[in-house]
Amino acid sequence: MLKQALELWRKERNAKGTTLHRRLLLFFWLICGSLILAFTLLLMVFGITGREEKTVLNHFNTELSIVSSTINEDFARVSLGGISIAEELSSRSDDFFEANHIQASDLQEDPTWIEPLLAEYIQTLESAVRNRMCGGVFVILDATVRPEAEDADVSKAGIFLKKTQPTATDVIGVDIHYLRGPAQIAREHEIMLLGQWRMEYDISQQQFFNRVMEVARENPDLPLSRLYYWSGRVTLQGNSEAGFLLCVPLRSEDGTVFGLCGVEVSDRLFKILYTPEGGSYENIFTIMAPSNETSLGTSRGLIAGNHYLTGNRWSDDLVCEGKRDEFEYFSSKNEVYGGVSTTVRLYPNGSPYKERDWTVAVLMPQAILEEAIEGNVTYFIAIVVILLIASIFASFYVSHHYLRPVKEALSSIRTTSNEDRKAYPYLEINDLFDYLEEKDREHEEEIRQREQHHQRVQNEYEKAQLELSRLAYSRKSEIDPDLYQQFLKHLFTLTPTEREVFNLYVSGKHAKEIMEIMNIKENTLKYHNRNIYGKLGVTSRKELLRYAALMQQDNKGGIDK
Repeated sequence: MLKQALELWRKERNAKGTTLHRRLLLFFWLICGSLILAFTLLLMVFGITGREEKTVLNHFNTELSIVSSTINEDFARVSLGGISIAEELSSRSDDFFEANHIQASDLQEDPTWIEPLLAEYIQTLESAVRNRMCGGVFVILDATVRPEAEDADVSKAGIFLKKTQPTATDVIGVDIHYLRGPAQIAREHEIMLLGQWRMEYDISQQQFFNRVMEVARENPDLPLSRLYYWSGRVTLQGNSEAGFLLCVPLRSEDGTVFGLCGVEVSDRLFKILYTPEGGSYENIFTIMAPSNETSLGTSRGLIAGNHYLTGNRWSDDLVCEGKRDEFEYFSSKNEVYGGVSTTVRLYPNGSPYKERDWTVAVLMPQAILEEAIEGNVTYFIAIVVILLIASIFASFYVSHHYLRPVKEALSSIRTTSNEDRKAYPYLEINDLFDYLEEKDREHEEEIRQREQHHQRVQNEYEKAQLELSRLAYSRKSEIDPDLYQQFLKHLFTLTPTEREVFNLYVSGKHAKEIMEIMNIKENTLKYHNRNIYGKLGVTSRKELLRYAALMQQDNKGGIDK
């Protein structure tokens, strides 16, 4: 039913046609709309759509490139520094063992040697923490000064010197604090104890210690440069600040692995060094963590970000959701993050840990990222829509202004005489009026000529009728009744063409007029005349008209057509 109604409407519209104003309005709007859409398409071809996807992606890639290259360089430098510290401490240990005629394995059996050995380390550790980029340096021995204690198997002796300063890369005016180790050594070297100080390490939940010791013992032929290990995020028992720990085993000349040492990249230091330049993207942040194909180990990673993530630490890993529009997405329990990531290499070839992947990612909460990607696309669409609407109003105005004189001119044709008609701003309209005025004059002349011709014909007809009547009354006595009856009888034997010729004669037409009316030649007319005269029994046009006049007087008309 709806289809039928639509077809009916179309038929009515096609039958009625459309107005000039509507056509011109549509024409102007199509021109304006086409130009606006073409301009919009051109902007889209060149990537100017209001979307900031490429801008955001370039910013993320730039930040990732800067951060990842900086991390590669810094962590390589820290690794070399940690190896250097381990080699120096191992050399000092061998000298200490030789001077005291003991072996590295004796530390577990006779804990009285532990504090003197740690005292040998303090100078190296203090120099390292002052002159290296780090959050602290440490040494952990596989021994305890309290072998009789219940927790002796998870209590390990050692030293942890913590660097506290406004900027972690300064080497002048550095404050060194004592976080772990014998208090006597700290007092002798005038190092202040932190409020979180402990005598020994509690490694009950520190998996990195046992891992490094086991791997080093399983690979006695590998140099220290292949045995260093980067832990994930670690918070020492009783400590508040987390960090990555570079762990390098301590190995004596006889091959005994008796402890480890290393460097801490603290949470605070990581934030200072690797926070991305947010610019207009305030919620962007860097994360570095162990990773695999399906997840990012944020529970063991560090975050460097702005106020949005200051102090934040994830307890769960992020799950890889895949890529979309060149951005990678990772989800947690409560949030989805998007950005870019790359793998960083922390271990050399030949390292037992070379299969451990680490990833550096520059991320942002998905909602904020998508808002940044959208950019000004809403404004872009709004501008295009406004331009289209403006083109419609402009088309209305222009078409109305343009057609107003045309409408006035067309209206004046019906309401204004030629003498009162004014000049219009369009030459075509004035030419049209001149043409119509000329046609009016020609038409009036033609009507006048027709009226004259009609009057002339009417006069001739009346004259012929008068002549017929006169002939009928004056010569009725001259007509033979038998011949007249024969005339009437044979009228019906005339053909249609002959009857037409007969009636034209009766109406007062002359031969020339009959040829023009019937569009026949003179010979053809003569042929019809002979047939008419022969059938009606007359010998001339005069005799024919005499009988016709008498017939008209008798029945007030001619023969039926």
